Amino acid sequence: MKVFRFMSKVEFEKYKHNFTLQNNTKHDGKTNSVGFCFLDIEEFTPEEAMHFLSGIVTFDVCAVFETKENLHKTYGIYAKPIKSTGNSMEDLLNIFSGFTDRFTANEYCTTEYNKETMKLLKYSEEIWKQWNPIEEQTKLKWVEV
Repeated sequence: MKVFRFMSKVEFEKYKHNFTLQNNTKHDGKTNSVGFCFLDIEEFTPEEAMHFLSGIVTFDVCAVFETKENLHKTYGIYAKPIKSTGNSMEDLLNIFSGFTDRFTANEYCTTEYNKETMKLLKYSEEIWKQWNPIEEQTKLKWVEV
């Protein structure tokens, strides 16, 4: 299974230096996820996920992993991204009026991971600088491993 996760630089550096990362956080809100959450790259692209994860995750790094470990399938309820109308003023009004439509996304969680359980395939850094929330998202700049 190929999954991805947005994370801080600190988490990414710990992963690269072969630490076993641990997280037992029971996330509050509209989810039943515990620990580190990943999305299946077959269900969403990172570029798509950026739109509904904005304000929830840290966009320092996006890492794509391959794993054979059984991750726990959970769910999260997110605001459905507003599609651009092509009119930037109308788009801004839609954004500031709030996201009312919701959707449920599959999440895949674990309370710990490391290089043995999650093989890094590629990553992208400084995601926030690459993102334009109004215009359609262009592809991220990836570093292949």
